[in-house]
Amino acid sequence: MHDRVSRRRRRRRNPYAGLIHLLNKRYHDEWQRAELLQNDLNGLQGSKFAKAAEWLRVQLRRFIPHPAIVPKFITEKAEPYRGPETTLPNARVSIIIPFRDRAELLRNCLRSLRRSTFRNIEIVLVDNGSESPRTGRLLASIGARQNVRLVSCPGPFNFSLLCNAGVARATGDHLLFLNNDTEVLTRDWIERLLLLAADPAVGAVGATLLYPDRTIQHAGLFPRSDGTWVHPYRGHPEDEPGTDGELRIVRTVPAVTAACMLVRRDVFEDVGGFDENLPLSLNDADLCRRIRAKGRSIVVTPHVRMFHYEGLSRGFTVDPTMA
Repeated sequence: MHDRVSRRRRRRRNPYAGLIHLLNKRYHDEWQRAELLQNDLNGLQGSKFAKAAEWLRVQLRRFIPHPAIVPKFITEKAEPYRGPETTLPNARVSIIIPFRDRAELLRNCLRSLRRSTFRNIEIVLVDNGSESPRTGRLLASIGARQNVRLVSCPGPFNFSLLCNAGVARATGDHLLFLNNDTEVLTRDWIERLLLLAADPAVGAVGATLLYPDRTIQHAGLFPRSDGTWVHPYRGHPEDEPGTDGELRIVRTVPAVTAACMLVRRDVFEDVGGFDENLPLSLNDADLCRRIRAKGRSIVVTPHVRMFHYEGLSRGFTVDPTMA
């Protein structure tokens, strides 16, 4: 009896217990990160477990280094962004979040949005056929909020279709596509993205995404000569400066991930939205390609940072470079 009560108390103290379980389950074979993540989320920094996990991570990186992206295979390079000085537009931002169940992820994402200092937002939740009672209770608890719209879009998972459905119900003049497995770290993140999107020459703006152990997951997408798209610097420390310090400046890149992407509505509509024939991957790279074909730049900033609990919302893609 005492053990059951203790377990219930631990679950109440740690709202991330379900998330930790999912991470351990999914990352066991592909990532050597679960120990540090569990350590971070449980607040065990400084413990013997934490020191052992940190030692293990250092050893793994010494003897099993993260596979580097060989520059000669990348067909394009990042360039410093040299746009004009802009002022914060009087904008309404629609944050579009597709999801299916995984209530603990959505709750954590929405909770992190409360840290945002920008207030003229609406949250458009696109439900891809959730069935869990936990998800139902979460949606019931937030459904009455004035700045939340709930869009039902059941059927096979199609990220492009879900995003387009969210746009159809959104009222904002700026569209911010956000994965449900992200967590905001920068309080003025929306203002920083809007300042860049205010440049008429910019078509889409992306953030720097981190794994929960604070290594880089996304700092721009680049095509390789074999046709695949890759994340340079993936797995590198968050304070990695990059070649010639490029990771410390705002820069133009071929594409950014739709896990966090801001696009003006007029730009999005001008290119016809996401291609629904690309349901799982490459839909963000394709959207950026079409935006660039219209003469606009894609920009990524190091000054907006988020955690990305990558792959938890729908699993890993077949191509590990595009997860």
